[in-house]
Amino acid sequence: MKISNTASAVRVTLSPTEISDLQFVIEAAECAGHYMPARVPSIIAALTRSADDVRMKQAMKRAEKDRVTRIEKDRRARERQFVIGDDYSVMASRADYADAARDPDMRQWVDLAFHEIMQRPLPDQCEIRRDVWLVRVVQLDGGTYSAAIGSDCTATAS
Repeated sequence: MKISNTASAVRVTLSPTEISDLQFVIEAAECAGHYMPARVPSIIAALTRSADDVRMKQAMKRAEKDRVTRIEKDRRARERQFVIGDDYSVMASRADYADAARDPDMRQWVDLAFHEIMQRPLPDQCEIRRDVWLVRVVQLDGGTYSAAIGSDCTATAS
């Protein structure tokens, strides 16, 4: 609780818990038969609405924080990377993919969501695969990626 005096009033900042405590004390005083001015119910109603607004804002902040955490956790669950010996890396990620190759005999898989964000058109006859694993085999050259050996989509994690 914060209290500050002004020239004509007292300014009080209450937490939702402090408002609940104040409501409890006022209700207990009413039950005990103490006199309550006619303004008290409207003051308590205004305080209750304000406390509910604060609780809602706190819940929204928590939900946003949880959403960001959940998105990051889901992203990590959809990506895998393995190294085979010293020469090859196998990378897999789960998402929606589209074949962006202009040649029907070739495959060029692109992440559909990323492609839409970049606002690049897809070929007219492109194949779209939803919720699949894109597996890429990359040849390593001294610890860095040098050349993609191949890639394709599969419906299973194995």
